[in-house]
Amino acid sequence: MKDEILKNFLANFCEQNEYTELDEDEQFEKFSNFNVVSKLYPRELDVDDLSTGGGDDLAIDGAAIIVNGSIVTSEEEIDFLRERNGSLDVVFALIQSKNSPKFKGDQVGNFIFGVKSLFDDEPSIPENENINKIRKLKQKVYQHSIDFEKAPVLKLFFVTTGEWKEPSQIKGKAERELQELDKRNLFSNKSKIEFYDAERLKQTYRELSRKSVKEIPFQTQIVLPDVSEKLNVRQSFIGCVPIKDYINLITNEDGVLAKGLFYDNVRDYQGDNKVNQEISKTLKDKTMQALLPLLNNGITIISKKVDKVGTKLKLSDFQIVNGCQSSNVIFENREFINNEVYLIVKIIETNDQTVINNIIRATNRQTEVRDEAFESLKPFHKDLEEYYKAMAKGYTNPIYYERRSKEYLGHPQIKPFQVVTLAAQVKAYVSLILEQPQSTHRYYGEILTSNSARLFNSTQNMHAYYTSSLIVNRLETLFRLRKIKKSYKDYKYHIAYVAYILLIKNNNNNKDKILTDAKNMNLILNIFIQSCKIIDSVKDTVSLSKEDAIRSRDFTFKLKAKI
Repeated sequence: MKDEILKNFLANFCEQNEYTELDEDEQFEKFSNFNVVSKLYPRELDVDDLSTGGGDDLAIDGAAIIVNGSIVTSEEEIDFLRERNGSLDVVFALIQSKNSPKFKGDQVGNFIFGVKSLFDDEPSIPENENINKIRKLKQKVYQHSIDFEKAPVLKLFFVTTGEWKEPSQIKGKAERELQELDKRNLFSNKSKIEFYDAERLKQTYRELSRKSVKEIPFQTQIVLPDVSEKLNVRQSFIGCVPIKDYINLITNEDGVLAKGLFYDNVRDYQGDNKVNQEISKTLKDKTMQALLPLLNNGITIISKKVDKVGTKLKLSDFQIVNGCQSSNVIFENREFINNEVYLIVKIIETNDQTVINNIIRATNRQTEVRDEAFESLKPFHKDLEEYYKAMAKGYTNPIYYERRSKEYLGHPQIKPFQVVTLAAQVKAYVSLILEQPQSTHRYYGEILTSNSARLFNSTQNMHAYYTSSLIVNRLETLFRLRKIKKSYKDYKYHIAYVAYILLIKNNNNNKDKILTDAKNMNLILNIFIQSCKIIDSVKDTVSLSKEDAIRSRDFTFKLKAKI
């Protein structure tokens, strides 16, 4: 890799995510997948879940299927999200990456052939296991086409380390080849490839690696009265902002909506529902546009720091906690909106997470919101976060519980692979402590709801939450380091479950000894290898495919009986 800055960014990414043992080509694939998908999906993601490269990969190195705002990896997740929302809003993102300074026409052609093959009814060439999973998820999506708000969106990306100069030969050939795909009427958009070069990769990684900092003109404002110092709100404002300036605030450097600004908004964008259709209708009416500040509840922004710069406010590390629906519709209709339209915006400066949680909860009560959206705002999770911090002393690469999205982004001592999210905590605890590894293919919100009586209700079992997460975290690390065969990855939670039972047995259920063993990488590796052997032995006695086995309660019972 000739670009030294990009090479440094790649090295930083690999160090942060434990990919230092991989060869540079595979590192670059994961780096490309992370950058591309993170711009589409601002929530936590498992980079390994995006990887499809290897033999028989259809020239597709990365793939993400985003359904109703969530990346899905199982058919059950699609069913749950469809039933909960009553509709399907789908994005297919497919990526080809080449650790090469050139954009080659034959490689682009192979990528397009692979994409067309993926959307054929039957594969025309051999496909590896990862591509086959993507195919099955694609088929599941189209089985429910009656539930589409609109046809799925297809996004294609070709990434290299070179410079994209828009060569007409490659562009023309790509457009010509993609016309055949468009004729199938599978997508709501016209198929095209976005080309990522070194400069765009560097720009994207910089943007993803730093806190959001932007300025917004705020001339028509009221400074709200001071509140008690005990409440930890430094200052707050409410005012009318020209809608064009607000659009600039929520637009990223690529000219698209900065979805990461809405992560703390507990309600994802709901698409063309009735309320959003009404907002859109208002914005397209040149006369009615002026009534927007009267018809709309406004936007609430929480910023860790607010500085006055003349008539502007400089916002540092900010989130839009209420107004996700309005913001999306405004952005979609930006070409129809004139410069005389205003929007009511409330800006609050605070670093206090309790205050932030209260504001999020209060400003989102006017609409129905899913249970898991409010879960991390409960006091239990603050206690759990502090427990993790207290347990972090005295061993290498401790884990940290993250209540607030991207709370540890850019932290000099805490790397992404050390962070445990709410979704990860739910799956670890349910798999190991509640003995349900067969449930983890479901959407985590569904798992949370079905186990609500046994999750996050008592501060007496903090140790169990911590231990379960640590065991899963160590297993993920050993997968990344290639100490455990990749073929066992689908059994991840079953391996962790069996290992936990073995640790209990080996240590006579002594909690402290179990935790000590879990921290010891050499010892826990041997236990994981033993777990894999137990899974193999049970697998040989049941007439189930791998897909069925990992979903089978009976398979879990047989594993426990074998120990």
